Amino acid sequence: MRILVCGTNRMCHDRLRDEGHELVLFVPRGRAVREDAVGRYAHVVILDDSAGTDLWAEVAESLHRRTPFAAVAAFNEHTYPVVRAISERLNIPTTVDLDLFKRVLDKAGMREVLDREAIPNCRYAFARGRQEVLGAIEKIGLPCIVKPVDTEASLGVSHIRTAEDTEAALRRVGPYHLERGVVVEEFMDGEEYSVEGISVGNRHHLIAVTRKFTEPDTFVSRGHVVPAPLAPDEHDTVTEFVTRVLDAFGFHDCPSHTEVMLTSRGPRIIEMHNRVAGDAIMDLVRLSTGVDLYDLIARQSIGEDISPLLPEEIVHERSAAVWYAAPSGPPAQTLLEVRGVEEVRDLPHIDTVTLLREPGSPQCTVTQNFDRSGYVIAVGDSPAQALTRAREATAKLRFVYTWSAPRPRRGAQAGGDEVR
Repeated sequence: MRILVCGTNRMCHDRLRDEGHELVLFVPRGRAVREDAVGRYAHVVILDDSAGTDLWAEVAESLHRRTPFAAVAAFNEHTYPVVRAISERLNIPTTVDLDLFKRVLDKAGMREVLDREAIPNCRYAFARGRQEVLGAIEKIGLPCIVKPVDTEASLGVSHIRTAEDTEAALRRVGPYHLERGVVVEEFMDGEEYSVEGISVGNRHHLIAVTRKFTEPDTFVSRGHVVPAPLAPDEHDTVTEFVTRVLDAFGFHDCPSHTEVMLTSRGPRIIEMHNRVAGDAIMDLVRLSTGVDLYDLIARQSIGEDISPLLPEEIVHERSAAVWYAAPSGPPAQTLLEVRGVEEVRDLPHIDTVTLLREPGSPQCTVTQNFDRSGYVIAVGDSPAQALTRAREATAKLRFVYTWSAPRPRRGAQAGGDEVR
């Protein structure tokens, strides 16, 4: 089958290719990687990040006239509108539901749906412009969270604990998002989880619950573990709540990644997506349960019935955890090398060591998930053991930086910093 795939999540592309399908890749310039051009795809089309859906659809139509596509698929949200436009212009199938995507993307609209369906929610307010946002903060009260309505990877999300934090938080959100509109939410105290699922028709199969660990101020994710160390009654409370939410939003024939805060009042939605989780969570699910969600959603995206592939009961044979290295510093510093990589890879309980930054790349001030530098995946007999192994292994990675400084005086030498 000849399939047009749009965007990233190349693990799903690999699964389709393993099944013998021919793939043509459409990818925005900012998300292309060198490996795309070395024969993995029959064709690769790269357009500027600002290219509109009409241009993508026109290019797809031109290729379709020469050799027709049987389906068009996408596995991350930023290309859903493009996929829908291509599907309609070429009259070829896709499983992307753009209306569902819009319902879950808009964080203010999502809160409104929860209220309308009488699902326990947090206090929130939508505001646009600096003065309205300040009024919303006063209305909701401190502490609170301010977040743009439709960003990803914790971009612009800010935690305001006291009035003195307000200005710094609004700078983090940025004037662009303040004018477009933000959601101000009450701060929900508790432990954070996500539920990884896939819906077949309107039936929701919840494969795993993940315990999440984030930075308290920036909400950048630092680590995850599967299965979440929950008591049976807590696990049931979370999964029953998420099933109710998925029903309310009309999830069907797609994956789901639902982030939940388990508070003293019960579970509350943080945000939700009609896509799989990022941050290597799908690898943790596979290592723990044996269920390959990348394979399932890849097959589902081209119309296969995946029901026979789903286990009747989810069994966690072991635990798996990921921990991220996130050295933070001024962009004037440049990554020289990463030490300890082979030492960590040789540890018997380590599954994966991945570096996200190459030597020569600038140091990042870590304010969003995309700013992290690498991660380690470890397995264990329990969630606590897997998590400890992942954290300890990540701590063995040494990120060595050099910095750009004024020309040294005669006899002086430029130096380097070693940062974990």
